[in-house]
Amino acid sequence: MQPVRREPNPLWRARLFSVLVTLLASLPLGFAQAPSGYYPATPGLAWTYDNGETQSLSGPIETETGPRMRLTHAFDGVPVSEEILSFEPDGSVLHHGTAAGGTVMPYDPPLLVYPAPPLQPGDGWQSSTRAGGVDVTLATEVLGLLGVATPAGRFNALHLRQTTLTSTGGRTMLDLFYVPTVGIVRFVTQDGTTIDLIERIP
Repeated sequence: MQPVRREPNPLWRARLFSVLVTLLASLPLGFAQAPSGYYPATPGLAWTYDNGETQSLSGPIETETGPRMRLTHAFDGVPVSEEILSFEPDGSVLHHGTAAGGTVMPYDPPLLVYPAPPLQPGDGWQSSTRAGGVDVTLATEVLGLLGVATPAGRFNALHLRQTTLTSTGGRTMLDLFYVPTVGIVRFVTQDGTTIDLIERIP
């Protein structure tokens, strides 16, 4: 049975990305020997999806605690939210907060989006933070490797499942299909909506 494909509400997507990574929706499989760009971190990268969303990476900006990158989420060319990320010396990726509607919501401590590479089926990680007075836990597991066909091409993608839990009782699950050095080529939301990559620039 094919997953249902429909257009998610852009405001719903913005709220989802405020607590998820997403890559890092958003970001575009070894330890210290992992190839450079395993989690793509080059300013100017952009990913466009078939729901009308474009994610673009910019920066770095210098802060008291180190350089930060910005992952901007836009729908039909209109920015709706921004993730503040850091790419650590060990290769891991941290999420420091979200900006939307002129308000910045810092994460204290930052959430671990991706651990040091490479990722392997069976891997799992979890981190917790406090944001806007709410405790948030992000747990991710690598379920396997799967062939994925999208408008942007065919890929062997790592199937990641992210579960977000909040102290208010919220629970959200998102399946991500991540290709090292490329980024996320498919999202599948909790209700079965499939969102595919159309293009990555450059």
